[in-house]
Amino acid sequence: MMLTGQLDLFTGVTAEAAPPAVPVRRAVAPLGPGEVLYTAFRGQGDCDDCWQVQAAADVEGGPVPFRRRATTVRKTATTRTLLCEPHKLDRQDTGTEVER
Repeated sequence: MMLTGQLDLFTGVTAEAAPPAVPVRRAVAPLGPGEVLYTAFRGQGDCDDCWQVQAAADVEGGPVPFRRRATTVRKTATTRTLLCEPHKLDRQDTGTEVER
């Protein structure tokens, strides 16, 4: 015999517990044109802009700058870009920043 209910200590009657509530997850509304969302990046990855600058310098044959670790994700309606802090500051003047 499996005991699934709890015993009421005052009356001795078995009381059935209500099932736990299921959390409701709703989809986040998509970003509109021109809207930008910045979120913290906790993974391991290099800045996309640093990659592009490094690749361009390599093609030109000039000194190649260092790549920096990404600390921020910049999301728009169509793109998701990993950015380091200096490149995040460079891009913040473009687009309407959204908070969620």
